[in-house]
Amino acid sequence: MGEARYIPASGGVAFEDGDDRGRVLVFGHETGGRYSLMEYVVAAGPAADAAPGYGPHSHAAIEETFLVRQGRLSFLLGEEVIELGPGDFVRVPPGERHGFANLSGEPVELLVGFVPGGFETLFVRHRTDRSPPPRPDGFIEDATREFASTFEAG
Repeated sequence: MGEARYIPASGGVAFEDGDDRGRVLVFGHETGGRYSLMEYVVAAGPAADAAPGYGPHSHAAIEETFLVRQGRLSFLLGEEVIELGPGDFVRVPPGERHGFANLSGEPVELLVGFVPGGFETLFVRHRTDRSPPPRPDGFIEDATREFASTFEAG
């Protein structure tokens, strides 16, 4: 068995993803690839009367989980849009189309898990709080090549 790990509130690997931000709490390489976990804060989005951009995508071999800790999030699962609030949980099986939009006007705090782990490394590799900034299409290119992810417009 792996050794127990304590991650203080100031620990993990922090990153920025445009206006959003997060921190990786557990990398897949630390769990033998079994899973990874990160906190993710979705910045306040456009007014609710604007057309939401959910960023629909899927991962062929990754199950992704989302737990809302604070705020309200509009979540696309398949063709359905679900309104999530604190304590709500979504499990997205491999291959399932999903995405989200923060239309609440307030930041939304999430715990996001990946099974198997590894996808979290893209958030660190393509972090926007570095100089020079990453290529705008690099995240999607790497996710497509390394994790058989597909991305739709919108």
